[in-house]
This record gives sequence, C-alpha cells and structure tokens, in this order.
Amino acid sequence: MDKRMHPKGADLRPMDKRLHPKQKYLEGKRMHPEAAAISSLAAKWNIVSSETWNLTDPCSGPANSSEQIGNPGIKCDCSYNNGTICHVTQMRVYALDKTGQFPEELTNLTYLFDLTLSQNYFNGPLPAFVGNLTNMQYLSLGINSFSGPVPKELGNLRKLIILSFSSNSFNGTLPPELGNLTLLQELYIDSAGVTGEIPATFRNLQKLNKLWASDNLFTGEIPDFMGSWTELTELRLQGTALKGPIPSSFSNLTSLTNLIISDLTSGVSLSSLTFLQDLKNLTQL
Repeated sequence: MDKRMHPKGADLRPMDKRLHPKQKYLEGKRMHPEAAAISSLAAKWNIVSSETWNLTDPCSGPANSSEQIGNPGIKCDCSYNNGTICHVTQMRVYALDKTGQFPEELTNLTYLFDLTLSQNYFNGPLPAFVGNLTNMQYLSLGINSFSGPVPKELGNLRKLIILSFSSNSFNGTLPPELGNLTLLQELYIDSAGVTGEIPATFRNLQKLNKLWASDNLFTGEIPDFMGSWTELTELRLQGTALKGPIPSSFSNLTSLTNLIISDLTSGVSLSSLTFLQDLKNLTQL
C-alpha cells in the first residue's frame, strides 16, 4: 500500500532553473522518446493534460520544481547537459482505478527511479521487460491484479530500496534472483499469491529493515538466515504454511520493534521463544 511505501515521493533535489526558449526547444528535440511515452501512457490511462502531467511540455511547471509530485503526476530532472536536457525520473498513478497491463512505454523512461502504480486494477503478467528499468529505486505495484509468476528479471533492479507487490494474484515461488537486491530496505509481498520456500538467496538482503510477507502459502521452515538481518525493525509472517520453530538466531534481531509470526504448522513451544528476552525494543508481538 502506498501509505507504507516511501515518504520520499518528493525527495528530488530542488530544480529551480527555468529553461529559456532555446533550451526548451532542445529539451523537446532530445527528449522525444520520453515525451512520446508520457503522451502514450496518458492516452492509454485516460489522463487529461494538466499541470502535473503536461502533454505539450512534460517537464515544465511542477514537474520541474521541488513541489511534491501530483497524482497523476511526473517529476523531471533538468540538470543534464548544463540544464538543457530533462529526463523523467518519477511517476505516480495511485488509486485512480486505472486498468490494463504493465505498459511497455515505461521502458523508454530509462531515468525513472520512482514508480507508483499501486491501488489500481492493472492485470496480466508482470513482463520480463520490467527488468530493464535498472535505475529504479522505489517500485510500488501493490493492490492490483497482476498474475502469473513473479518475474526473475526484478532481480536486475539492483538499485531498489523499496519494493512492493503485495495484494496481487501472482502464483508460484519467489524467484531466487530477488536475492540480488542487496540495497533493499523494505519489501512488501503480503497477500501476493506466492507459494513455496523462501529462497536461500534472501540471506543476501542484509539491509532489510521491513519485511511484510503474511498471507502467502510459504512452506518449509522459517529460514535461520533471517537472524542475520540485524537491521530488521518489522517482520510479519502470519497466515503462511511455514513450520516452526522460530530460529534461535532471531535473538540477533535487536532492532526489531514489530514481530508478527503466527499460524505455524508445527514446532512451536514456549522453550523455542526464549530468544524474545533479547529483543528489548519490541513494542508489538
């Protein structure tokens, strides 16, 4: 859900420059693939040209300022080539009842680092070309109707800090390639539809501080390596088919403030919960 996603929606550094007419002309000439993508997406999603989504000059007005991104809205960085070239860097289409599949036009927005498409009715498979958005840092696709397997190509997005695809209709296991996302700090996959064991490659996610993974049919035991995620502050693992016990390595998670684990199929006893005495910061259990 968007509210638990980044509060960083307006984190672009201020862009106070205003392009003179010649610079705007250069921008228009050189940004053609991105401008065409913005126009095509507007037509596909029935977005009317506005200050926050300008079809004539996409990187003008609020898009090229320190103002918070609109909804729908885009943001640009116009600092390229001494302030003569702009690139679209952020896009927000949140809770606007938009439909259709994940659009290929996004692959023309090669500078995009922040994409919010959550709480709509987007459907169909999440295509492999999502892995081409290699500058992505914040990707929010939660509360839609995406289906099919979670694409392994998400593992190409090695700059990701926050990833959400919760509340969708995916199937199959989580791809091991997600373990490539070593900068990831927040992962929201609750009610995503995924099954199977949590990949061993997730041991590489050492910067995780939030994992919401409830209401998926995960199987096997709770991985011991989760105890090495020492920056973790929130862990939610309820409504799964995981087996206990909770690993004793969880005693290392001294930053945890919220720990919700329930519905384990076996292996839980009071003696297996002794690690809790080491978690001094817990406020929710």
